[in-house]
Amino acid sequence: MGGLTMVATESPKPDLKSDRDRLWETWESLEPPPGSRAEILQGAIIVSPTPTSGHNLVFSILIEQLVPNTQPRRWAVTNTESIKLPATDEAVIPDLIVVPKDTLRSDDEWLISSEHVRLVAEITSPSTRHRDLVWKRDSYAGSDIPIYLIVDRYDGDGTVTMYHEPDGHGRYLERKTVRYGQPLELPSPFEFNLDTKEFT
Repeated sequence: MGGLTMVATESPKPDLKSDRDRLWETWESLEPPPGSRAEILQGAIIVSPTPTSGHNLVFSILIEQLVPNTQPRRWAVTNTESIKLPATDEAVIPDLIVVPKDTLRSDDEWLISSEHVRLVAEITSPSTRHRDLVWKRDSYAGSDIPIYLIVDRYDGDGTVTMYHEPDGHGRYLERKTVRYGQPLELPSPFEFNLDTKEFT
């Protein structure tokens, strides 16, 4: 009776790379579609779509208000920067970050350490809302990012929540939420009222 016989003449070489190494190698070599972004969250690579015009409007309003406060400190307000979160072994691309300008000077620096970040902000969309409200909140707190702003366009008519004072154990000690139209006082070192009226 005919058949196919396979004979192993040599043991296969063991794969010494861990799942973590393979995940990071895949992420580093990935080329997402134009306008999208790929992040490592919760042990997986997640690709998010291009932001909408409403999302970009909120982003531009945030920049307008943050820049006058950050320029004297020689801080940059930017986006599309990848941040490494060592506490959770994740790589994220927030909608907005504030970092010292010197952090951005090297062309070789494509993955910013969370220790340089002064503030991050996320603007929710239907596909990212749970990640922004839960996953990223916990990840940012775990890596001791001082201030996390969430502009939630899908919480009723819209809210802005600020988390700050990470406790070193993965939680923020302070939280404040305001409805669109109400001012939100940012703590030190920013110390100004964020005007949310234009978000509506």
